[in-house]
Amino acid sequence: MLRLAFATSRGRMISLVGSFLALMFAVALVASCGLLLESGIRARIPAERYGAAPVVVAGQQRVTLVGDDADPGQSLPEPVAIPATLAEKITRVPGVTKVVPETAFPVGLTGSGLTGSEGRVVGRSWESAGLTPYRLVKGRAPATAGEVVTDATLGGKVGEKVQVTGRDGLREYVVTGVAGPGLARQPSVFFTPERAGELFARPGKVSAFGVFGDGDGLAERVEKALGDSVTVYSGDQRGLAESPSAHEGREALIAIGASLISIVVMIAVLVVSGAFGLAVRQRDREIALLRAVGATPGQVRAMIGRQALVVAALAVVPALPLGTVLGTWMFGQFRARGMVPEGFAPVIGPFPLLGAAAVGLLTAWLAARTAVRRAARIKPTEALGEAMVEREGLGRGRMITGLVFLALGVATSGLSMIVAGETAAMSASAIVLLLVTAAALLGPWLVRLAAGLAGGLVGRTSPVGGYLAVANTRTAAKRLASVATPLILMFAFTSTTLFAQSTLGHATTTQTLEGNRADYVLEASPGLPPEVAGAARDLPGVTGVTETIRSKVLGDTVELGDPILMPMEAIGLTVPAHGIDLGVTSGSLDRLRDDGIALSRMASGSFGATVGQKIRLRLGDGTRVTRTVVAIYDRGLGYGDVALPYSVVRDHSETGLAERLYVTGGLGSGGLATGGSGSGGTGLDLKERLAALAPGLTVLDRDDVGVAANTAQEFSDWANLLLVGLIIVFIAISVVNTLVTATGARVREFALLRLVGGTRRQVRGMVRWEALLVGGLAIVTGTLITAPTLMVLSYGVTGSPLPHVPYLTYAAIATITLTLAYTATLTPTRTALQGHPATQIRT
Repeated sequence: MLRLAFATSRGRMISLVGSFLALMFAVALVASCGLLLESGIRARIPAERYGAAPVVVAGQQRVTLVGDDADPGQSLPEPVAIPATLAEKITRVPGVTKVVPETAFPVGLTGSGLTGSEGRVVGRSWESAGLTPYRLVKGRAPATAGEVVTDATLGGKVGEKVQVTGRDGLREYVVTGVAGPGLARQPSVFFTPERAGELFARPGKVSAFGVFGDGDGLAERVEKALGDSVTVYSGDQRGLAESPSAHEGREALIAIGASLISIVVMIAVLVVSGAFGLAVRQRDREIALLRAVGATPGQVRAMIGRQALVVAALAVVPALPLGTVLGTWMFGQFRARGMVPEGFAPVIGPFPLLGAAAVGLLTAWLAARTAVRRAARIKPTEALGEAMVEREGLGRGRMITGLVFLALGVATSGLSMIVAGETAAMSASAIVLLLVTAAALLGPWLVRLAAGLAGGLVGRTSPVGGYLAVANTRTAAKRLASVATPLILMFAFTSTTLFAQSTLGHATTTQTLEGNRADYVLEASPGLPPEVAGAARDLPGVTGVTETIRSKVLGDTVELGDPILMPMEAIGLTVPAHGIDLGVTSGSLDRLRDDGIALSRMASGSFGATVGQKIRLRLGDGTRVTRTVVAIYDRGLGYGDVALPYSVVRDHSETGLAERLYVTGGLGSGGLATGGSGSGGTGLDLKERLAALAPGLTVLDRDDVGVAANTAQEFSDWANLLLVGLIIVFIAISVVNTLVTATGARVREFALLRLVGGTRRQVRGMVRWEALLVGGLAIVTGTLITAPTLMVLSYGVTGSPLPHVPYLTYAAIATITLTLAYTATLTPTRTALQGHPATQIRT
């Protein structure tokens, strides 16, 4: 049977090449996404600060709903401090010889002799230097609150003065020593234990413990003694204890990999099924002849199935290394742009590759067996008839399945317009997949509908080529549906991706700009010293200053009847809010004190909350709070879905520093005379005065804030478009394969038309009109699929069902779709028309 499979495939090389390429790229994409997923699951980051400690005890950076074992939980963006009293309990664990506490916190460091700090280092207590291990290479340890030891990579010199921006402000210190070896990723500056405790600002708590001891199983014994209240790290996992960003990067890789694998598999099934279905339909006459000479249905199915497995096995061989290279490249792009920590390395294991190979083999086998099912089941005489003339109508199973998917897509669209909040926005991806699947299953109906609607106009426009194209479209609807399906998929997926980004990006930028009423915005890394706000308020001409700090919170809410922890962007701000307009629609931000909280319109929909109601949430470090809603506002995309009092967010953040200051003043464009003899009466405008309040400050005017908002959105767009762009390229390649395969297999048809009097020009005209009909069908159907998807997304995030669709982008997608249809159809047509028709019709 395997010999028969190869023997009957020699005349179908074009079809097999198309199926081979579709499978190869599908397997490569699945393997690359699997690599991202495994890199997140098995994430390893080299330990630097805790490199000398065999075991590290730190806080739980992942929280779950109490009593819900099935809840996967959410990671916390802020470091979780643990009680200092745990040291005594750890010391009693058998085999433990020493427990070293660690207090770590980000600070800003500036000084004339420093290099490589880039404004941000890790502040630590000198008693934890042995965790690295550090040793003094110059000078001595700090002895007073005004002394520090710097990392060797920073280039500090003993005796010089440096400025450190910490939680309690900008202070000057004297460098008493330099410690090494220096850390490349996380350079440190060391304080006395007492001063480090003040800057850490969590009395009775520490960041982590480094545990030293003897004997195997030390980590297991410590974990058993402490229970689930903390996390015990050992080996390569110790690096995860050094920064919450490591956990966030790990979660991002897992989420991206898992979501993309599901999308890629769904698209691969549609594309590969179409490719194999087209290849099998081109062999209907051959299969019917085999049945007529005695081949059983089982033998035919086995023949096609084994041939598909051989093609899939051949495709897997180049696909796996291609997927590995592609996944490694994507991982590198994420790391280069800060989406995952610098120390993360891709994990290349056998499981993603084996899984991708299994997906490719199973998809090919099922697609081929499904495509040949009817041809192998019906009588040989009926099969011969259908091989010559395409059977009208859809199979009952295909028709029912297509209608079910269509109904589900329409119902989901309608339901999502009723459901408020993030649930509505998240349903957009499900809608497009449901409707695309329905279009693929009901494709022949769509083709006949397009021929019926456009047939009269096309026939009158082109009496020969147009008439033949319409007639051929009606009689060969299944073949043309196989061609139209990947085009529809490409148009719908590309449009949904680009216009979802444009809708979110436009709304975010618009809300950011409309909500910014400040004349100037101040920024610094890692944050702004507390005294800067007071100094800015005292400047002549300043009418208001608002301090803000960003974080994330976890909303304790319900989604589709199930309790969940929903991550939300949060902003802490001082009130009254000068320079920021969140677009309050009910309540008042002036009440944002004590236990108050303000919610965006989308967040209020997710909580089902109105002004006056109480909601539960967890702050960035996992602290549970219950707060009263005091206001609902519109500009959640620009400023976060949750607004809290500034002091609440600051006290539960890692830095404890303001991220931005919004300054209003009537003299932003004018000048302020110093009036002092020291300056000689030189006029300094407000922007220069603000910049002089502290070293390292960046002062943005309104135009600069707009540029910064666009830059941040461009980065977010890039991250998403990088991933979906690869899928779109895969779909485009599959479109070309399908079109070339379908057209290249029509040699006999073109030869027959030429024998009955048709010219090459008329045949090419027929193909042009067919390409126009198929491309137009893809554009119209893709638009009908994209429209409800984008309306649901726009309604969920902005409250308006009208998405932001750049017309030039839409026109470009439509042009590319038509160009692909024309190019991939006419190129093989010219080749097919080169031979003599009498010779071609006998092949």
